[in-house]
Amino acid sequence: MADGAGQMATDAMVAKSSVSPPHILAMARKAIRDPLVAFMAAGVALFGGYYAIEQAQKPPVVFTPQVEQAMVGEYETLVGRPATAADKARIKRDYLAEELLFREAIDRNMHLTDGETRKRLVDKVRYLIAGAPPEPSEEQLVNHYADNLAQYRAEPRTSFTQIYLAQKPADAALLLTQLNAGETIAGDDFWLGRSFPRYGDSMVRGIFGQPFVATLKAAPEGRWFGPVRSPRGWHFVRKSESIASAMIPFPAIRDQVRQDYMIAHSNAAIDKALSGLKEKYDVEE
Repeated sequence: MADGAGQMATDAMVAKSSVSPPHILAMARKAIRDPLVAFMAAGVALFGGYYAIEQAQKPPVVFTPQVEQAMVGEYETLVGRPATAADKARIKRDYLAEELLFREAIDRNMHLTDGETRKRLVDKVRYLIAGAPPEPSEEQLVNHYADNLAQYRAEPRTSFTQIYLAQKPADAALLLTQLNAGETIAGDDFWLGRSFPRYGDSMVRGIFGQPFVATLKAAPEGRWFGPVRSPRGWHFVRKSESIASAMIPFPAIRDQVRQDYMIAHSNAAIDKALSGLKEKYDVEE
């Protein structure tokens, strides 16, 4: 009986071994034809490819001998002595910390969301594209001045005196009559005083507001008028001089022309580069 049982077990194992491979192949074929399995396989492949690309785009943080040499040399120049082992260890630690924090900032998209970071990066790229403008010749400066005369006109200016009152006076007509009769009235303290010699329109606008400027320009010279309201209070005003807009001579504004020329030179380089960048990136206008 024992021999019979052993033979049956052996036959079963042989039968199993002879049937299993075709059975497994059939299951594999069925699995391949299953849409769910195919979808999962595609997902795994896509994730694996993305992970590989992601890792390739993130090179390891390495404190190379070249970096160490440069940083140690800079440190020794700064402190005026050879770097000790502790100095070198601290230099390495600081470098790695800064590199890791920088990569974390990029990973958090701070270059996309932080306004100050964006501005610094934009300014840096502007400089990399435009570079340092060449020093212009005198002829180039004169030509830039002549081509942009409207930028080099002095704005209208006015000289006037004002008496400030924090509250609108109840006896405004009487005070105005007294002022035009040559009398003096007290008024309240004003942080810029009473006299404003040859103030440009933009300066007056910044202090008193545009309605004050319009009233001042329309008023006759030599007589008190008001009170004129401003965001700061009420003012009796006497205009003494009006100076019309006029061209500023080139020698008097040469430094400004030079700065404007160099800015225009850089902007032209940026504008030229932007046309290529619009093709590189998807821009919807």
